[in-house]
Amino acid sequence: MRHHPCDVLFVHRDAEKEPKERRLKEIRAAAGTAGFPPFVPVVPVRMTEAWLLIDETAIRQAAGNPNGEAALPLPKVARLESVADPKGVLRTCLIEASEKTGRRLQQFERDLPERIQRVAELISDFSPLRQLPAFQDFEQEARRVVTNLLAAPGP
Repeated sequence: MRHHPCDVLFVHRDAEKEPKERRLKEIRAAAGTAGFPPFVPVVPVRMTEAWLLIDETAIRQAAGNPNGEAALPLPKVARLESVADPKGVLRTCLIEASEKTGRRLQQFERDLPERIQRVAELISDFSPLRQLPAFQDFEQEARRVVTNLLAAPGP
């Protein structure tokens, strides 16, 4: 926070197998202790990577093969919160989308963290996630924090 001050802080914590309320309590406790600015909790049911499984085009572009035709094992949006290993599914989708083999595949796999980040950058429409309760909560909280920030008197 000292090196990168902000007006709003987005605090991510995957729920994984814990109840969402427990994760929110952890975030609020940390915020109180650390003196966060206004913050928005981001608590996906499993992992944030599940939220990246909504855009086949972004995945293909991040894989460097936008015109590829390999079938990708993308779940339906309504099932995203029940995918057991979204990180693994996203990695598999990127590898399949790349259509690489041999040494080129080995190099591609070393670059997977950057490619996963690239998927997030390439998604221009997250509105399909509005079907998911965890995303609805995130969006509602983000709106609340931004509205309060804009309504507050200036310095």
